[in-house]
Amino acid sequence: MAGLTTAPEVLPGIPFARGLQEAAGAGFLLYCAIALTLISVKLWFAVRNLGERS
Repeated sequence: MAGLTTAPEVLPGIPFARGLQEAAGAGFLLYCAIALTLISVKLWFAVRNLGERS
């Protein structure tokens, strides 16, 4: 087991798993950016329409 911690590249599938992890991280950041944008737009419209009601 000590040899596996020093050279993980010898295991098959490690580069593929690393690529999947990077893609998942990028997808999560994209999801967060879109959610933040939608929330910001919703709040902007709510504040904008708040003044028109009175």
